[in-house]
Parts: sequence; structure tokens; C-alpha cells
Amino acid sequence: MSTVRIQQNHPVRKAFSGCSTGNSINCYYKTKGHAFCAYDEALADFGFHLDCVVNNAWTGDEGRRTVDVYDSCNKHVGCAVFYYYRMPSGNYEFVAYLA
Repeated sequence: MSTVRIQQNHPVRKAFSGCSTGNSINCYYKTKGHAFCAYDEALADFGFHLDCVVNNAWTGDEGRRTVDVYDSCNKHVGCAVFYYYRMPSGNYEFVAYLA
């Protein structure tokens, strides 16, 4: 089974990282699910999607998660790495990249 990869200079990488705290107008997220959806929508604009099964598996106020990324034919094309931290305000700071 061969795996297709998202090319290093593909514009989806910039759109995806643009959802990270400090890179967009959405500086902080109210919930981890809200952040997950924002990143997934950025991928959807380019025909990709996150593995939604892990959406409910986020635990704790801070951590790191790796989530598989698929194309529209459900072929594995890479991974998304997320770092998150709950701020004293209750909102979440997220930084993510595609690997």
C-alpha cells in the first residue's frame, strides 16, 4: 500500500498553519473541538480532511496530538501535529503543522 504525501510547497500547508494562535484572527479557541473544526475546514478547502474519530479523544488542558490526514478518496496523505494549552481565561491556544 503506497501513501501519497502533501508536497512541501502545497498551499494547504500555509492555510493550515494560518489557523494557529497568532497567525489568524481566531487567536484563541473556546474549545478544543472548535479548533479541530477550524483546522479541518482549512484542509477541506483543498480536498483534504482530518481523521474525525480522534476528535473526542483530546484530554487535559494541555498536550500534543497527532492526527492522520486523508484526501477526498480517503487515502492517507500525512499527519497533522497539534499542540494545545488552556489559557487562564479558559480559551485554548493552538499551534499545528502538517507532517
